[in-house]
Amino acid sequence: MKKILILLAVLLIGGAGYYFGFGAEKATEVLKSRVNVELQTLQGNGFEIQDRKIEAKKEHFILHYSDPVKISHYFKSKNVDLALEDAQILKGMKIGVDLSYLDGVYSALSADLYPVAFPSSILQEAEAEEKKMMKKIIQEKIFLAHIDINKLFSAFKGYLKDIDTTFESEDPLRLRSEGFTFSGAFDGKFLTSSSNEIKKLSISSKSGIVFDIEDLKGEYEQSAKSLYDFNTEYSIKKILLRDESNQGATIKDLVFAFSGKAKDGLASSDFSLHAKSADINEPRGKRFLEDVVSKASLENLSITALEKMEQLDENDTKGFDEAVQELFAKNITLKVDEFSAKKVKEGDSGKMIDGFSVSSTVKLNKITNFKQLEENPFLLLDMIDATMHMEFSD
Repeated sequence: MKKILILLAVLLIGGAGYYFGFGAEKATEVLKSRVNVELQTLQGNGFEIQDRKIEAKKEHFILHYSDPVKISHYFKSKNVDLALEDAQILKGMKIGVDLSYLDGVYSALSADLYPVAFPSSILQEAEAEEKKMMKKIIQEKIFLAHIDINKLFSAFKGYLKDIDTTFESEDPLRLRSEGFTFSGAFDGKFLTSSSNEIKKLSISSKSGIVFDIEDLKGEYEQSAKSLYDFNTEYSIKKILLRDESNQGATIKDLVFAFSGKAKDGLASSDFSLHAKSADINEPRGKRFLEDVVSKASLENLSITALEKMEQLDENDTKGFDEAVQELFAKNITLKVDEFSAKKVKEGDSGKMIDGFSVSSTVKLNKITNFKQLEENPFLLLDMIDATMHMEFSD
């Protein structure tokens, strides 16, 4: 259930800015016409529009997630990455939308979004207490995102309303969210940049489970009209994870970046992470790591193959095999340039010692005979070139 709460917030924030980037005209009647066009587009791409009510300066409707395959393809066509697996989880979900046509300094259009029905798969698996929680979320509009679109329809900004509520059960769950804001920009109908901040997000239970995030800031930029050309960076002041037995981790001053590039039909990506400290408590004991660094890259992935795999039906075994063959038609290379910790301490009373550093490269040579590989999977070992370098303190 805790995952559901986070998923809802992310869904509302991620989807809100996209749904209403319609055009550049300002007049109310023209805006209404644009809304009509966009809703027709949504209806042709996996959504159903229900219970629509139109007034002079506002309207209401319900957005129903009906066809996951179409929805996933539609989002990808607009440079919003929604995996088919995630879209399938959301099937049956309904989002209430309240639109207002404005004449303010910034906004031409504003929208409030909130869940009015949960996905079918979640409802089917939910127990009585979980259904009670979902009912509370819907009735009290606990997850409500507000968004404003500027007069040029080139940018948006918004927020998720602050939350402080408790879900009563055998193990009461408290949810708090503060300072959850977001903004973004469009180039035509493509999302080209976005940013978001969360001052505080906390989920805690009476039994001792805790999940806290403090001061999250994120930036995203799309450098070209492709899902594979992008830069994103997030920073988090503090993350706390703890279970009922007081085991878990506290990570401070975390910064991670992820970027991708596309060239000559091939995609590559780079990932980096740095944490000032990680305080870990697990069954094997306690450990403290200082200056944790991770850097990795992946090269030579066939974009055509990736797009085919994303669009395939889950039962299309033949199509999947063909896409995999195309994916491995180039020499795929995975590099772990660095995974290290400057200092390490074991246990409560241990002293800080020099840490460790690991780097490696794994190269998968071009596969030409897939039939032979299917008959003898161990042949894959002959197609892999791998090197590794490790340094540890005495």
